[in-house]
Parts: sequence; C-alpha cells; structure tokens
Amino acid sequence: MQQSIRYSLEDGEPLAANDNDPLPFINPVDWQGMPVLTREWFLDGLIPRRQITILNGDGSVGRSLLALQIAAASAMGCETVGLRPMTSRVMYLGAEDESDEFHRRLAAITYEHQRSLSDMSDFRLLPMAGRDALLAVPNKASVMQPTENMVKLVEGLIEFRPGFLVLDTSADLFGGDEIKRNHVRQFIGMLRKPAIELDMAVLLLSHPSVAGMQTGTGSSGSTAWNNSARSRLYLTTASGDGADPDVRILTTMKANYGKKGGEIRMRWQEGVFALDDGKPSAVAGIISRRADETFKKLLSTFNRTGQTVSDLTGTNHAPAKMAKHTDAGGVSKRQFARRDAAPFGIG
Repeated sequence: MQQSIRYSLEDGEPLAANDNDPLPFINPVDWQGMPVLTREWFLDGLIPRRQITILNGDGSVGRSLLALQIAAASAMGCETVGLRPMTSRVMYLGAEDESDEFHRRLAAITYEHQRSLSDMSDFRLLPMAGRDALLAVPNKASVMQPTENMVKLVEGLIEFRPGFLVLDTSADLFGGDEIKRNHVRQFIGMLRKPAIELDMAVLLLSHPSVAGMQTGTGSSGSTAWNNSARSRLYLTTASGDGADPDVRILTTMKANYGKKGGEIRMRWQEGVFALDDGKPSAVAGIISRRADETFKKLLSTFNRTGQTVSDLTGTNHAPAKMAKHTDAGGVSKRQFARRDAAPFGIG
C-alpha cells in the first residue's frame, strides 16, 4: 500500500499540502451492486478502527492503566475486563510516566493474565515523561502544524504498522488552545489521517475540565473535542455513600457508530483492572490460586528451615517475609495477607 502521509515542518505551509487535490468526488450510483462493507471495530462498540476515540478520566482514576491494559491485551491476543480487543500490534506514547513505571505496570498486567513480558513482542512503548512531547503547535497564522515529534511518530507508525495507537495525554501532546475550535479540529484531523491510511484505531487520553467533572460529562475545553472524535469514553469512580473506592465505571459518552450510555464496571486489584460483575473474575481466581500455592510453598520452606512466622504484624509477619522471599514469584504482601492463615497453622 502506498503511503501518502506527509507533514511539513515549514512554518506557514498548509498541513499535508495538495493531499486534497483532486477532490474525491463520488457518485453513489457507482456503488450499485457492490457489497456493503461491515464496520470494523478495534474494540466492539467502544473503539472503532480508522478513527479517533477519546478516553476522558478524572485524575488518579486509572485512565492510563486501563488504556495500557487494553493495549497489552491486544498485543497478547487475550481478553481483559470482559473485553476482547482486536489482536494487533500496538504503539503506546506515554508523556506522563517514566519507563520504570511502565515496566512495573506491564509486569503486573502480564502476570495477572498468566503471561510474561516475553509475550509482548507486538508492543512498542514511547515513554516521553520529562521530554517535550508536543505533536502539533500553531504557527503565526494560528494554523496547527506538526512538530518533529509528529513526523518521527508517523515514520515509526509506517514502519511498525500497529493496529492500535494510544496517545497519553492530550495536555502534553496538543500545543494549541484547547478552547479554540479550529485548533482542536485541526489536531484531531492530523491524527485521523494516519488512522485512516494505516488502518489503525487511535485512543487519545484526556483530562476532563472542572465543568466536565461537575456535570458528569467528562468533557474538556472546546466542544470540538467531543464533536471531532467519533467515540468518547469516560472513566470514573463509583459515586454515592459507601461506594467502593476500588470500583471504576467506564461509560460511553459518545458513539457515532454504536450505542451511547453503556457502562462497564470494573475493580482495581493488585495493579490491574478486573471485570466487576458481581461474580469472581477469572483474573481474581488466578490471583487467589497463585497466592495460595505460593503461600503453602513458602510456609513449607520456612518450617523446614526453622524460621518462625506469624499472622501478627511484626518482625515475623508471614505476608511480609513471604513477599520479600526470592520464590515469591511476584505475589505481593497484600495478596499473601488475604490468604486465610488458620488452615496453614500460623498464629
């Protein structure tokens, strides 16, 4: 497939000059007798292919973690939080976290899915924390222009050919005025071009405005953000008295190609999100079994070597000692602490 994506770095030159010449006039009569192609989704009903989807989320709600988890599931070809994204190569540009944080998160995600980092060969990460991550800025004529970052990103996309691109977050990547409609629409258009030409779904993460949080819409800045994207999702915590602080709700706020208003409930546990449908999740079951098996193995080791452990907090606290052991296999102190110690003769 011939790639025609072209961005100019010359100040004042229109973006991708001559790409619209000639104009693509179509006579619908020419479609007579041709099969109607089925709409394609990266994530059924939530993230369409060849388009931009915005994921809004309040601070510290786990927006980046959810996006990373969906991206990892795509690269590994597995299900996550009850969703099955398209199996594809993935590129994730993260401007808020350093590589060490991504390492920790991906280790937790792969572990809880009974996979390993060696299963992530179709994943490419661009950690940009502490660097200039802007992809587009306005020129003197207030026309959005691509930065060198954008040019290099597109080159990388053409070479790697991912089916899914995550951009985290708009505040770090968009150099225009977010309340100026033309700036926003031009930026979204710059992202849509490679999405179409590379047959790729793009997920743009964004913080909601104060008004967006107060109204529950999760919107931010100009209405052009919502209007320009074909799908918009909003991740929030559960509300109301006594609400579980670990529960998150993903709501479809806009869906040009699907149903609006759908909700998915999930729960944060041990560094990942799991489906919260009132039933024990597969991930939760895996966590429980691994913790039990490792607990028994280490308890046997401690007994054999004469080490004293207790269910009481202190020097000999079993969960703490087990979590530090070289054979803990990634099971955390919190996971060990959830095991019922009585049947194992502790205390």
